Amino acid sequence: MARLAIISGLLAASLSQATQVGAAARLADYSGVVQVKTPYALEWTQVDKVPVDLGPGDAVRTGSAGKATVVFEDGSRIELSASASFTLEDSSPRGTGVKLFMGALRAKVERLLTRRFTVRTPTAVCSVRGTEFQVEVQEGGRTSVDLYKGLLAVEDSRGQQILLKQGQRLEVDLRGIGRPTEIPSQTQVRSGQFHSVMRREMSLDMSKEEVQAAAAREIKLAEYQQGKALTDVFGNRVRVEGYVMRPQSDQFKFVVLNERADRFDYFYYLGTFNKDLPRDLSVALRQLGGGADTAPDYFLKSFETGRSNTRDSMVEIGQGGHLVDVNHNLVNGDNVSQLYNPATGGFDSVDGRDVYQTIFDKYGFYINGKLKYGWTGNNLDNYEAATKATVNDPITGAVVPALPTRSVSAVWPDASSLHQEIYESYDDGTFTKWDNYIIDDQGKIAGVSDFQNIRSGADYKERLLKFNYEVVITASEFDGRKIDLVVEPKILIQSGLIR
Repeated sequence: MARLAIISGLLAASLSQATQVGAAARLADYSGVVQVKTPYALEWTQVDKVPVDLGPGDAVRTGSAGKATVVFEDGSRIELSASASFTLEDSSPRGTGVKLFMGALRAKVERLLTRRFTVRTPTAVCSVRGTEFQVEVQEGGRTSVDLYKGLLAVEDSRGQQILLKQGQRLEVDLRGIGRPTEIPSQTQVRSGQFHSVMRREMSLDMSKEEVQAAAAREIKLAEYQQGKALTDVFGNRVRVEGYVMRPQSDQFKFVVLNERADRFDYFYYLGTFNKDLPRDLSVALRQLGGGADTAPDYFLKSFETGRSNTRDSMVEIGQGGHLVDVNHNLVNGDNVSQLYNPATGGFDSVDGRDVYQTIFDKYGFYINGKLKYGWTGNNLDNYEAATKATVNDPITGAVVPALPTRSVSAVWPDASSLHQEIYESYDDGTFTKWDNYIIDDQGKIAGVSDFQNIRSGADYKERLLKFNYEVVITASEFDGRKIDLVVEPKILIQSGLIR
């Protein structure tokens, strides 16, 4: 056995040296999760420093927030986007060839008359001698090619070829090559990216297994993680899993997965802060509610939330976040009289004092991809000054059908139970209903008496650990279906999301 281990070690070392000598390309820069795999390896290796030499047959893939830059001997370079995977197939004096399996890459190829640069996808082959272009592979191998400079020959799997010109886009799928069109404007790109993110995040085209696989990759990077089985308010057994991670240095992401015998629901919250987050993530998350007398060090510049049952979706987007002293903005409706103090675990009286909280200049609320309501503003100091969205999407600026008027009501059906109904009605006859519960592990709704005689924030959190949150959402657009999510408070308390 010892001899075998020595031989294996020598073999690994020789392969490593062979890769480094005369490397065809080099992974020069990266961010987020990036992994590489040689043809001889059985598993992927996570990149923790650069440069990394790459040879023919080596593969690179990026995580959901990862990026990578690969440079070649002739000065050409590839920028690999998030959730992408490619293999270096060949690099020789005759040229370079790569295969893109998923995601997007942007290539800048030096103009060398004696070399070819080829990008293959499941449905297309792009051949150049000097240009700048982007290739993206989507579900089913569908390929999109954008040409920014020069000329680009694109060929489909049946041998049909077209010469793409500067400023053109081409779609290629299993049916073959489409017709070239103009590359969309920046406004159109932002709109398309936004709706693409909604479709991808909210699983409108993903199965339960695909959602779980994506979560399994992210959980490896989680800083907080909890899971347990319990009974929901309807008597159904549900497995609840939650985790908190930081996709980028200035972001956090909170994800909840619910699995029942006959359904799968999930929720995510992605927040982007004003600066890089500290080593202890809870330090920043505890400041989300604002601060008294002095402005918090950390606040959200933007956020995105999503809820899904893998068929229906609900998305919220907030942008342009900035701090406002809400107690001195001449609007009494948003004044704060008490604010949680994490140092004491209790609530301090802040009536009349400076209280800084985040206000967002742009907001949009979407059900199944359709805008329901939103607002825009410029450096708002209160939400009464915001302009309600009417015929334009507040996030993308795209023209939308005239939005109906919205009204909201909230009731407690049973004064002794912690069950709240929030009903949003629209004058076009549609509605959205939120049923919010606090339940124990057996699905019993908590009573008001369960949260009486609480003397401090620490006492409240200790009491809350015995219960769970459940929200059941129904809407006209769901056609009788629902989104049903149970959240365990423990992870919220640990991470600082509940202060």
